Amino acid sequence: MKKLNENARVERQRGYVILSLTIILTLFANILPAQTSFKSVSGSFIKVNGTSNLHDWSMLASNVSCEGTYTLKGDQLVDITALNLSVPVTSLKSKEDLMDTRAYKALKAEQYNKITFKLTDATVVPGQKIIKVTGNLTISGVTNQVTLQSAYTVNGGEITCKGSKSIKMSDFKIKAPSFMMGALKTGDEVTIDFTLKLKN
Repeated sequence: MKKLNENARVERQRGYVILSLTIILTLFANILPAQTSFKSVSGSFIKVNGTSNLHDWSMLASNVSCEGTYTLKGDQLVDITALNLSVPVTSLKSKEDLMDTRAYKALKAEQYNKITFKLTDATVVPGQKIIKVTGNLTISGVTNQVTLQSAYTVNGGEITCKGSKSIKMSDFKIKAPSFMMGALKTGDEVTIDFTLKLKN
């Protein structure tokens, strides 16, 4: 009988230990932020702004594919550990068909049909809702490492990132398009504005 009581006491203690561990793990799960996979949703776009000797121009792409992994705690982004972005070249549209045709030719769209960005490093600035990311940007088959800065907001589980980056077409071995037998020449530098809406 004494042995049975001892066994019962040991079982109760074991049960208390298991229950305590379960409670502790649950609390930590609620306190520690978890990684979440995300993808881009409607409202994401990339806009390329350029200049010429006659007037400024722009091309807009709303067919943006973006996916990766982030860590979110409340309305604060803690970290981004993966991000891959892809934009079909022919989804870039201006207000003129001729401009689109010349741009696709300059970007070698038939051979390299996508513009891509792959994250290599990310830093979230604490308390400022700013992300600094470094990654490999590939245009026309040429890859360069670039660093981007983006402001972000969190609304419900959706993150909106906005920013811009100036690049030179010549850095990607792209010859700036010209029109009207060279009378209109576009500038080498363009600015890429982006808005990414991300949701798990």
